[in-house]
Amino acid sequence: MNVILAIDNDTEAPRKERVVEIYKNEVYKDVDLVTYKHVEGNAVPNPESRNAIASDVSEDMDGAVIVRYVEFRDAILRRRLQSVLVERTQDYADDDLNLDDHKYRYRFSLPETFNDNLMEPLAEHIHRFLVWGALYDWYSQFGMPQAGVYGSQLDKLEEDISSILRSPSLAKRPMQPFGPAIKIY
Repeated sequence: MNVILAIDNDTEAPRKERVVEIYKNEVYKDVDLVTYKHVEGNAVPNPESRNAIASDVSEDMDGAVIVRYVEFRDAILRRRLQSVLVERTQDYADDDLNLDDHKYRYRFSLPETFNDNLMEPLAEHIHRFLVWGALYDWYSQFGMPQAGVYGSQLDKLEEDISSILRSPSLAKRPMQPFGPAIKIY
Protein backbone atom coordinates (compact mmCIF):
# COMPACT_ATOMS: atom_id res chain seq x y z
CA MET A 1 0.00 0.00 0.00
CA ASN A 2 1.37 3.41 -0.97
CA VAL A 3 1.77 6.00 1.73
CA ILE A 4 0.81 9.55 0.84
CA LEU A 5 2.25 12.28 3.01
CA ALA A 6 0.14 15.35 3.50
CA ILE A 7 2.21 18.48 3.07
CA ASP A 8 0.92 21.67 4.59
CA ASN A 9 2.33 24.53 2.56
CA ASP A 10 1.06 27.08 5.10
CA THR A 11 3.63 26.00 7.68
CA GLU A 12 6.50 27.65 5.86
CA ALA A 13 9.22 28.98 8.13
CA PRO A 14 8.62 32.58 9.23
CA ARG A 15 10.40 35.16 7.11
CA LYS A 16 11.47 38.76 7.49
CA GLU A 17 12.18 41.44 4.93
CA ARG A 18 15.51 43.21 4.81
CA VAL A 19 16.70 45.88 2.36
CA VAL A 20 20.17 46.62 1.06
CA GLU A 21 20.66 49.90 -0.77
CA ILE A 22 23.71 50.51 -2.90
CA TYR A 23 24.40 54.08 -4.00
CA LYS A 24 25.06 54.15 -7.72
CA ASN A 25 27.40 57.15 -7.53
CA GLU A 26 29.60 55.30 -5.04
CA VAL A 27 29.87 52.36 -7.43
CA TYR A 28 30.72 54.64 -10.36
CA LYS A 29 33.24 56.55 -8.25
CA ASP A 30 35.00 53.31 -7.25
CA VAL A 31 35.24 52.24 -10.90
CA ASP A 32 36.80 55.60 -11.75
CA LEU A 33 39.24 55.42 -8.83
CA VAL A 34 40.44 51.91 -9.66
CA THR A 35 40.93 52.63 -13.35
CA TYR A 36 42.70 55.91 -12.53
CA LYS A 37 45.04 54.19 -10.05
CA HIS A 38 45.75 51.49 -12.60
CA VAL A 39 46.88 54.07 -15.14
CA GLU A 40 48.93 55.89 -12.51
CA GLY A 41 50.63 52.66 -11.44
CA ASN A 42 51.58 51.56 -14.95
CA ALA A 43 53.85 53.06 -17.55
CA VAL A 44 51.20 53.96 -20.10
CA PRO A 45 53.20 56.03 -22.60
CA ASN A 46 50.88 58.63 -24.05
CA PRO A 47 48.09 60.81 -22.62
CA GLU A 48 45.51 59.54 -25.13
CA SER A 49 45.99 55.94 -24.00
CA ARG A 50 45.93 56.98 -20.35
CA ASN A 51 42.68 58.83 -20.88
CA ALA A 52 41.11 55.89 -22.72
CA ILE A 53 42.06 53.33 -20.05
CA ALA A 54 40.99 55.42 -17.04
CA SER A 55 37.23 55.81 -16.91
CA ASP A 56 35.64 59.12 -16.07
CA VAL A 57 31.93 58.88 -15.41
CA SER A 58 31.62 62.67 -15.67
CA GLU A 59 32.46 62.37 -19.39
CA ASP A 60 29.33 61.49 -21.34
CA MET A 61 30.77 58.57 -23.27
CA ASP A 62 32.64 56.94 -20.37
CA GLY A 63 29.69 57.57 -18.09
CA ALA A 64 27.24 55.90 -20.47
CA VAL A 65 29.48 52.86 -20.86
CA ILE A 66 30.13 52.43 -17.12
CA VAL A 67 26.45 52.90 -16.23
CA ARG A 68 25.48 50.17 -18.72
CA TYR A 69 28.15 47.82 -17.37
CA VAL A 70 26.95 48.32 -13.79
CA GLU A 71 23.29 47.89 -14.83
CA PHE A 72 24.20 44.62 -16.53
CA ARG A 73 25.95 43.37 -13.37
CA ASP A 74 22.91 44.37 -11.32
CA ALA A 75 20.72 42.32 -13.68
CA ILE A 76 23.01 39.29 -13.35
CA LEU A 77 22.98 39.54 -9.56
CA ARG A 78 19.18 39.90 -9.38
CA ARG A 79 18.75 36.86 -11.60
CA ARG A 80 21.04 34.82 -9.34
CA LEU A 81 19.30 36.01 -6.17
CA GLN A 82 15.72 35.73 -7.38
CA SER A 83 14.88 33.01 -4.84
CA VAL A 84 15.50 35.41 -1.92
CA LEU A 85 14.35 38.68 -3.48
CA VAL A 86 10.85 39.85 -2.63
CA GLU A 87 8.68 39.36 -5.68
CA ARG A 88 7.44 42.57 -7.19
CA THR A 89 4.71 43.06 -9.75
CA GLN A 90 6.02 44.56 -12.93
CA ASP A 91 4.19 44.24 -16.23
CA TYR A 92 6.58 46.34 -18.30
CA ALA A 93 10.33 46.76 -18.71
CA ASP A 94 12.55 48.60 -21.17
CA ASP A 95 16.21 49.37 -21.65
CA ASP A 96 15.97 53.09 -20.87
CA LEU A 97 18.17 53.95 -17.90
CA ASN A 98 16.35 55.62 -15.04
CA LEU A 99 18.86 58.29 -14.07
CA ASP A 100 16.54 59.72 -11.42
CA ASP A 101 16.95 56.65 -9.23
CA HIS A 102 20.25 56.97 -7.38
CA LYS A 103 20.21 53.62 -5.60
CA TYR A 104 20.01 49.93 -6.26
CA ARG A 105 17.52 48.44 -3.81
CA TYR A 106 17.63 44.76 -3.00
CA ARG A 107 14.58 43.79 -0.95
CA PHE A 108 15.18 40.35 0.50
CA SER A 109 12.80 37.83 2.04
CA LEU A 110 14.96 35.99 4.56
CA PRO A 111 14.35 33.39 7.25
CA GLU A 112 13.73 34.76 10.75
CA THR A 113 16.98 33.07 11.75
CA PHE A 114 19.02 35.33 9.43
CA ASN A 115 21.65 37.17 11.45
CA ASP A 116 21.07 40.90 10.90
CA ASN A 117 24.73 41.55 11.72
CA LEU A 118 25.44 40.26 8.22
CA MET A 119 23.57 43.13 6.53
CA GLU A 120 26.62 45.42 6.27
CA PRO A 121 28.92 42.68 4.92
CA LEU A 122 26.16 41.79 2.44
CA ALA A 123 25.98 45.40 1.25
CA GLU A 124 29.77 45.56 0.86
CA HIS A 125 29.84 42.30 -1.12
CA ILE A 126 27.07 43.50 -3.45
CA HIS A 127 28.84 46.84 -3.93
CA ARG A 128 32.10 45.07 -4.77
CA PHE A 129 30.35 42.68 -7.16
CA LEU A 130 28.94 45.63 -9.11
CA VAL A 131 32.29 47.45 -9.18
CA TRP A 132 34.39 44.43 -10.09
CA GLY A 133 31.88 43.32 -12.71
CA ALA A 134 32.04 46.75 -14.33
CA LEU A 135 35.84 46.69 -14.15
CA TYR A 136 35.88 43.28 -15.79
CA ASP A 137 33.69 44.58 -18.62
CA TRP A 138 35.71 47.82 -18.91
CA TYR A 139 39.08 46.10 -19.17
CA SER A 140 37.68 43.38 -21.45
CA GLN A 141 36.76 46.01 -24.04
CA PHE A 142 40.46 46.93 -24.27
CA GLY A 143 41.68 43.32 -24.18
CA MET A 144 43.70 44.09 -21.07
CA PRO A 145 44.94 41.40 -18.68
CA GLN A 146 43.31 43.20 -15.73
CA ALA A 147 40.00 41.86 -17.00
CA GLY A 148 41.07 38.37 -15.98
CA VAL A 149 41.93 39.53 -12.46
CA TYR A 150 38.45 40.91 -11.86
CA GLY A 151 36.65 38.22 -13.83
CA SER A 152 38.25 35.47 -11.77
CA GLN A 153 36.89 37.05 -8.59
CA LEU A 154 33.26 37.46 -9.69
CA ASP A 155 32.27 33.82 -9.14
CA LYS A 156 33.78 33.92 -5.64
CA LEU A 157 31.89 37.12 -4.83
CA GLU A 158 28.62 35.55 -6.03
CA GLU A 159 29.26 32.54 -3.82
CA ASP A 160 30.07 34.78 -0.86
CA ILE A 161 26.82 36.70 -1.33
CA SER A 162 24.86 33.44 -1.56
CA SER A 163 26.62 32.14 1.53
CA ILE A 164 25.69 35.24 3.53
CA LEU A 165 22.05 34.87 2.48
CA ARG A 166 21.77 31.18 3.35
CA SER A 167 20.02 30.59 6.62
CA PRO A 168 21.94 28.75 9.29
CA SER A 169 21.65 25.02 8.95
CA LEU A 170 19.00 23.41 11.10
CA ALA A 171 20.98 20.20 11.15
CA LYS A 172 23.64 19.98 13.79
CA ARG A 173 26.73 17.89 13.40
CA PRO A 174 26.32 14.71 15.36
CA MET A 175 28.65 14.00 18.20
CA GLN A 176 31.27 11.42 17.48
CA PRO A 177 29.90 8.12 18.68
CA PHE A 178 33.24 6.82 19.89
CA GLY A 179 34.64 9.76 21.76
CA PRO A 180 36.84 12.65 20.69
CA ALA A 181 38.80 12.58 17.47
CA ILE A 182 42.10 13.09 19.28
CA LYS A 183 43.58 10.62 21.68
CA ILE A 184 43.79 11.85 25.25
CA TYR A 185 46.65 10.40 27.34
